[in-house]
Amino acid sequence: PGYRRGALRPRRAAGSYRPSYEEMLRFYSYYKQATAGRCQGPRPGFWDPIGRYKWDAWHSLGRMSKEEAMAAYVAEMKKVAQKVAR
Repeated sequence: PGYRRGALRPRRAAGSYRPSYEEMLRFYSYYKQATAGRCQGPRPGFWDPIGRYKWDAWHSLGRMSKEEAMAAYVAEMKKVAQKVAR
């Protein structure tokens, strides 16, 4: 339930909070692991640096289960919520 709410309805924080690139990559990797499973495609080429960063983040999760990825996504969302609440 928490994963689905966070993944399907991302909320824009009031104010000027902007997640770091590292946070965005973590969210991306957990989302992909939870929805598509293990990263199995080839690594994007040199001319696609954003694709490479995303692939690296997702690939780094290895054999993490769908459930673990969902839990990690929710935990990451809670960390961001604490930052925004400050």
